[in-house]
Amino acid sequence: MAALHNKTLAVETGIFCNNHCVFCYQKGYRHLPEYQKLVSKEEIISRMQWGIANGFDEVSFTGGEPSIRPDFLELVQAAREMGYRRVALTTNGWRLADPEFFAKAVQAGLTSLGVSIHGPDAETHDKAVNHAGAFARAVKTVFNAVKTHGTKKPLRINTFSVVHRGNVEQLNQMAEVFYALGVRLMIFQPAILSKSNFAEASVTRVELDRIVFAIRSAAMLAMDRGFRVKLFNLPPCLFGDVLSGLDLVSYERATFKEHDEDAAGDLSAGEEVGFVRLPACERCALKRSCPGLHVTLMPQEDMASHFEEAIAFINSHSHDQLWLPGTDLMRGTAIARVVRKARLAGFSDTKLTVGGSSVAARATFMAAKQGGATGIVLVHHGQDSNSSDRILCHQGNDLHLIKAIENLATVPVDPMTVSLLTSADEAAIEFLRRPEIQDFFKQNDVTLYLRATWRSGDGGNLKIKQLKLFLNRVLKLESGPAKIVLVAPSPRLWEATLALPYISISTLGKIRFDLTPTVLPTAFRDHRYSVLNWSLPRLGGMVLDDFTQEPLRIRPLIARSIRTEPITVQALANASREYGAKLGLSSGQPPRPDAQGANPKP
Repeated sequence: MAALHNKTLAVETGIFCNNHCVFCYQKGYRHLPEYQKLVSKEEIISRMQWGIANGFDEVSFTGGEPSIRPDFLELVQAAREMGYRRVALTTNGWRLADPEFFAKAVQAGLTSLGVSIHGPDAETHDKAVNHAGAFARAVKTVFNAVKTHGTKKPLRINTFSVVHRGNVEQLNQMAEVFYALGVRLMIFQPAILSKSNFAEASVTRVELDRIVFAIRSAAMLAMDRGFRVKLFNLPPCLFGDVLSGLDLVSYERATFKEHDEDAAGDLSAGEEVGFVRLPACERCALKRSCPGLHVTLMPQEDMASHFEEAIAFINSHSHDQLWLPGTDLMRGTAIARVVRKARLAGFSDTKLTVGGSSVAARATFMAAKQGGATGIVLVHHGQDSNSSDRILCHQGNDLHLIKAIENLATVPVDPMTVSLLTSADEAAIEFLRRPEIQDFFKQNDVTLYLRATWRSGDGGNLKIKQLKLFLNRVLKLESGPAKIVLVAPSPRLWEATLALPYISISTLGKIRFDLTPTVLPTAFRDHRYSVLNWSLPRLGGMVLDDFTQEPLRIRPLIARSIRTEPITVQALANASREYGAKLGLSSGQPPRPDAQGANPKP
């Protein structure tokens, strides 16, 4: 008998889906017409062949919704014919509720089924997925799977639930419903934020302590009833005293993302984007099955503490001005605390950079003002390559910024200044011409900061001509900024010397230059948090001395010098606490669920 490898290959088959979940992590893909919505059958076959060659004995189809592919049954059959011991499917259950189609899937070789259900009833679930009748179809699919038990082709069945504001108080009720249907394995995952779903998912987002409390209570119920709870995108160390109620992953797993362009076999199963690990994680027995903690789930206290440590580090270099990016995930009280820390540390000019997406929304500006910020910098990302990310699948944050400007208009910002940072390119001109931005210029004394591109990629020559043309177009706008300032990551001295008189003469002295150095601490700079963060100015890294590794104090003649401090994920780890202890979860048992199965409020 062949050895059981217990290695699972997850293949994303496409992004088509007949539900519209409010917390969908892939939401941005579905609004891009030119994007290939389905991976070709040939490519999926190639990836499955790679899996067989590398010892994987289970393939799991995910999406989107794999079952709505026209060739879904053919893919299932192909997987079994290749030799996969198990063929699993993660599904919303809509199509497999049809008994005839379900029977065909089982006949083709389907062996495992994970059905996504996000509430204990139709009201909760259908609202979460924006599809009337979805709960009834999902429950019918679970029922179809349970009926196979005791037959020659029994299907493994589990549920998959995203924990969000609409169901966090109902996990025990959900577990009771699933248990009554015959489910004995229930997977819970917190809602994760991305640029793609930021606005919608922020509304449904739940703080980590409430998520942990609810799942721990469900795990306690699991120990009483005899079913299992499985964690997804959560570290098991937060659930130490209920581990006997958990199903801990004990198999190797690799994922071929639907949007990856890598050929089969080129993809490594590395860390997922946005997850934080602590030094202690390297010594943990569960490190191979634990993703770490997603940065969007970090408690506000930890985020604020990390920023405060970054500010303290920068203060040692004696700067007067400070830009604060990366507060997108922070709520108002944390933002005010960080800004106040910067002012107390001696930064007399502290500006908050905003990219348009924030869990605090309008409260961001109020908090900045209350903390003592001297200004708001709206950061525009147009068509520059650094502004794209894998989840959003398109470039630019125009609409995000326009929404931020609408919120800003409802807040009395005085005495804070208002600025706009953008690149000197065509996308920026189109953005500045938008009616909303023209009105913004009319109603406010706006400083326009320009990311200056000093070197071309092929020869190190200045792009002065391109910059001059851009500036002239800005000056011809019907409504324009009150002031224009060039910013760049430390151009060479001779470049600045040439550029200053050239631009001044070319624009008849209408372009002003600010020569005061500013420091920019990029929180989480060396971590992949930046893919979630529109507020990051992306002006380039700080230059370090080759021998001392200290920052070079470069004061260019033309450009405001914005330097990024080398804050790393190691600094984050050093600043972190034991999450369980901080949340009050290090000892004791979670309260028992009440008679109705509802979670007590934390």
